[in-house]
Amino acid sequence: MYILRLWRIALLVILVGCAQDGPPPSTRLDLEALLPEATSINGFHLAEGPTSYDPDSLWEYLDGGAPRYLAYGLLRMVHVRYQLGDDPLSSVSVELYDMGAELGAFGIYSSIRPPDLSARPWGAEGYRAGDTAAAWKGVLFVHSAADDDRPEMTEAMERIVSDICDVAPGGTSPPPILDPLPPENLVPYSERYVASDLFGHAALPGGVLATYEIGGQRGDLFYSQLPGNVAAEEAAEAFRREKERWTEVSDTRDGFRFEDPSGRSGTVLRSGRFVIGVQGDLPFESQDDLLDRLRERLAN
Repeated sequence: MYILRLWRIALLVILVGCAQDGPPPSTRLDLEALLPEATSINGFHLAEGPTSYDPDSLWEYLDGGAPRYLAYGLLRMVHVRYQLGDDPLSSVSVELYDMGAELGAFGIYSSIRPPDLSARPWGAEGYRAGDTAAAWKGVLFVHSAADDDRPEMTEAMERIVSDICDVAPGGTSPPPILDPLPPENLVPYSERYVASDLFGHAALPGGVLATYEIGGQRGDLFYSQLPGNVAAEEAAEAFRREKERWTEVSDTRDGFRFEDPSGRSGTVLRSGRFVIGVQGDLPFESQDDLLDRLRERLAN
């Protein structure tokens, strides 16, 4: 545990240092320049903003939600509100976040992506869900919300997000950290990047998880990279001790299995410097197959 504590302290120092320094101002996004002219949106005008927030002031806008964005590396956010005619209750709010890195932009986007989305070809990935819309591209995360779901409101909302993504710099490919995910049986748009405490377990740093469906049953596959083999072994053992507090645990190859009172089960293994696992409703045979495929891709 001493070694595990040391690398976690070192990682925290690095992350805090990066968050404080960030990229030089010349490389940060000009968020205001990405906003569409209000005159280009039929019947709308700019009613509020642009208002800028940095890591020290973001709480003024998001209050309790600010720590999540800071964990993913937020550098700056700009908020505006477009209003239809003279009615202040017929507005579309837009938030543009410079997350400082592509992984941070994807991470915060994937953390709020709903399961019942309608995918849109915006940036690297985008969606519409009722009266909200979001997308990410490069280091940019954009989120928009309409006051209601009238066609004129949602059409304006979609138009704004699309226009922003068209001019934002960055590519349209998924982040490379997702490459090890086996493509077979992967539930579309379920890939997520978690900045820290994967599955709420302090033993694990950040990592990747995605949902898989096999034979009508689902499970979440995950992997978390540690600084080395020893740290991975320590993290897997700490993860096991956490599980033993409230569920049955049994030994398996390079790791352990567990079954909780609800009937859900999982398998957690150490694979080199990675802690990998799957949990959910999948039978153990399917879990083993999924982990074998993940191990092979992580080794390549």
